[in-house]
Amino acid sequence: MKLNIWTLLFIFLVVYFLFQIRDDLLRRQELVLGREKLASRLKEEEKKRSAYRQALMDLKSDRKLEELARERLNLIKKGEIAFKVCQ
Repeated sequence: MKLNIWTLLFIFLVVYFLFQIRDDLLRRQELVLGREKLASRLKEEEKKRSAYRQALMDLKSDRKLEELARERLNLIKKGEIAFKVCQ
């Protein structure tokens, strides 16, 4: 059985394109997985952003500001008496 040059070239091209298609499919699968990971990370970051916005809104309220001033700065209201407890 004698193979001519065109048959060998055709076989070579088919094998070459099969490997190219395989590589493209593998690359596509990696990109899809990467996109899914980024989508889940984006959801997490949006949850964090929402929590930060809520914390910021809480800080803008007078009640939260008063609570922070009392706890961190040891401030008292006018007319209150502060006691320091030593152990």
